[in-house]
Amino acid sequence: MKSPLLFPVTLKENKILVLDETQIPFKEEYIEVTSLDKALWVLKEMKTRSLGQVLLFFYSCVLFQGKHSIDEISEQFKARRPTFDFSMLGQILKSQIKKGVPLNEIVNRFILGFDMMRKKRARELAMLLPQNASILTICNVNGELIYLYEELRELGKQALLYVCETRPYLQGTRLTFWELRKNNIPCRLICDNQAAILMKERLINCVITGADRATTKCDVINKVGTYSLARLAKHFDIPFYPLTQYPRDIDVDSIEIEERPPEESFMYLKGDYSDMEAFYPAFDVTKHEFITECVELKP
Repeated sequence: MKSPLLFPVTLKENKILVLDETQIPFKEEYIEVTSLDKALWVLKEMKTRSLGQVLLFFYSCVLFQGKHSIDEISEQFKARRPTFDFSMLGQILKSQIKKGVPLNEIVNRFILGFDMMRKKRARELAMLLPQNASILTICNVNGELIYLYEELRELGKQALLYVCETRPYLQGTRLTFWELRKNNIPCRLICDNQAAILMKERLINCVITGADRATTKCDVINKVGTYSLARLAKHFDIPFYPLTQYPRDIDVDSIEIEERPPEESFMYLKGDYSDMEAFYPAFDVTKHEFITECVELKP
């Protein structure tokens, strides 16, 4: 089993190759990035997200280190995606550089270690899930649900995944549902507004989401819609498991939530909607009281 979303951004010779996630499932195309401006454009236009933006940041530091400092790149990335903690990623790089480790080696070590930890986290999560797991998920966690399904099979467990479409960019439809079907994993697509009735009818017995940011108290920031699923899961007494990494002791309410351009709410309709009013906060905050357990990335 495999998915190009496991490593959606790569560095080859003197250019960064970014899987254009806005083209999936219709095309698997890669964007060539040879300047910081192009990297920032890719980030702002949602061409990659989640792990992809981490890889894009690291590879930008490697490729453009002669022209831009790590701090400068961190600030530029943060200006485009304020919800994500690019400053923390920059600190990781700088702390290792101080130890005399070459930057490209730091990045390569990180990527190899990160993937090993993803597989370990999938194993831990698989052990938490019931024998016949009916899993609801939202957005996309870069192929990790494939790792989870493999671990469930190793444990002799069955699984069916219900995938929220994840409006308005439809990451659930275009990315998660696509990669699950590509790997013959049992799955069903649902509209975002169908989650409550599925829970009421007991068709769901666990919820798994990603997390762009997490605190040491297990508060998380993730794709908008995560909070409503957590509240529903709490009401119906269904376990809610976000996949988290590098939690920090921060005030989650102080983090700026990115508000995307209103016309993106109409992006899959024909016509010009640039003068239409809409409200699109791209992320939301879920507090720890609505979370069963944060399944953390661990060495």
